[in-house]
Amino acid sequence: MFDPADRRKQILYKAVAALARRERSRLGLYKKLSETFNEEGDKELINSVLDELVSKKYLSDERYARIQVLTRSARYGDRKLFWNLQRDGVSREIAEEALKQNEESEYDRALVLWKRKFGEPPEDYKERAKQIRFLASRGFTFKTIEKVLSCELPDDRTDAPEIEQRTTI
Repeated sequence: MFDPADRRKQILYKAVAALARRERSRLGLYKKLSETFNEEGDKELINSVLDELVSKKYLSDERYARIQVLTRSARYGDRKLFWNLQRDGVSREIAEEALKQNEESEYDRALVLWKRKFGEPPEDYKERAKQIRFLASRGFTFKTIEKVLSCELPDDRTDAPEIEQRTTI
């Protein structure tokens, strides 16, 4: 068994080094530290180090959620972003707030992604199903997917990209 004071310093050093590389959620950092420090009594030391890092604002689930939404929103819909934040241990309230702060609408992101991948309306049911599966796997809602595939523009949108109007198959 290690001296608790020395062990705590090791845990703190490893935690700060991990945070220096990239932003992490509290749960993610806990899991990372638990891989290395799994001796008896380490769990309590890890939690005390995490509490210290939170109090010093080195570790923040709010900041982690904002950064995740900002960096991944171009590729994923709100459902997938929310689910990933929940998986990473971010509370429901923090995840919802981070998604609300996203400046680009889910429709705009889905439309850009759809244009880049497909660029033209589906020719038949098989192609339509393929496009729906693609957008659904990225976490976009079916309401958004239907708008993208029918190129239905919301009433307040006059600056939307030019795409010919078509009926759904």
